[in-house]
Amino acid sequence: MRKITFLAMLIATLFTNGQIILSEDFEGSSSLPETWENDDIAGAGDTWAIGSGVDAPYYAADNGYFDTYTEIYGNYAWFDSANNGTNNEVAEELALTSPAFDCSGLSSVVLSFSNWFLGDEVAAGTSTVGAGFVEVSNDGGTSWTTVTSFGGQTYGENIIDITDEVGSSSSSHVRFRWTGNYSFFWAIDNIIVQQPEGSAPDVCTNMTPANEATDVEIVLSNNDLKMIYFSWDAATTGDPATSYNWYFGTTADDVSNLVSGFDGTAENSGITWGDTADTGWQTNTTYYWKVASINTAGITESSVYSFTTGSTNPLGIEDISVDTFSVSPNPVKDIITINSSTGFDTIKVFNQLGQLVIKSNSKLMDGGRLDLSSLNPGMYLMQIRSDNKSKTVKIIKE
Repeated sequence: MRKITFLAMLIATLFTNGQIILSEDFEGSSSLPETWENDDIAGAGDTWAIGSGVDAPYYAADNGYFDTYTEIYGNYAWFDSANNGTNNEVAEELALTSPAFDCSGLSSVVLSFSNWFLGDEVAAGTSTVGAGFVEVSNDGGTSWTTVTSFGGQTYGENIIDITDEVGSSSSSHVRFRWTGNYSFFWAIDNIIVQQPEGSAPDVCTNMTPANEATDVEIVLSNNDLKMIYFSWDAATTGDPATSYNWYFGTTADDVSNLVSGFDGTAENSGITWGDTADTGWQTNTTYYWKVASINTAGITESSVYSFTTGSTNPLGIEDISVDTFSVSPNPVKDIITINSSTGFDTIKVFNQLGQLVIKSNSKLMDGGRLDLSSLNPGMYLMQIRSDNKSKTVKIIKE
């Protein structure tokens, strides 16, 4: 099934409640702790480093994504595959490896961490799609077992039971291993290994939209994205959930697309998906979803619910005719001009990852002229909108 990327409007905070045997948030220094090992497996000269701030790299400036969608705050460990000092013909494989931790005498062991992984392919030919592997060892780092992996765009909080993998080893390690060259980045923070206390949360209740609901409304978010409201109540029995995962699918047998940390117990919680009439949430369509309630003691999933959307699309369904406007020059170095016989309201420019990089309107543009000098060379999509009509055109920035 095609991978679908969502942005959730809210995120829950991950708390810990057990015996902690390893904890690292990378604060207090501009370099990695000496107890953590930078292992350049491929020998390409690559290293993990310390990053800082709330902006996710390689997205639009001042995006604040780390603050909005993850628990990555202050310093974090990261590997910058797309700007690592090598070229895209050099294979990358490297790992960030923890100091040893002692699991002897523990009845259960849980690993938790925050991360943002972006491993899409960015150039043709010799570059390769990035992949991330979280691995643990129970023999001092001689052998490794993969407990989860990442690809494409993945972000949020992760809680993984590693009891079976580490057993009662007194010399256990966890490592974060990257493969794939010239393929963006991986940021990691708030790494905790612990024996949790208490019990897993019970299933959430009062899920909305109700199962088999019809005419579910697609609304427009504050960011001009299509959105559907989802909500539920936390269980009143069992230990409280500290976060939730929301899963989505287009069939009942494949409800696997994940928004990590979305909190449906908060007021006005919505999932945004799609910025044009023909992308994201669609009218008169049946979708399937479920919720996983999470704490460090375990994960409890709800039943799979279905709902069918209504007939109203908040972004309209009508396209502007190609003959009503033109853009020039294309390719463009700095300034592109939008000429339209019917006028236009807004202009949005998206990069090849689908991130919004420029937004403007006709009142701010002098004679329909838009300055693209801040963009890196490459291909972009320009969306021109007038009332409830829109048209998207490919542009090349030299």
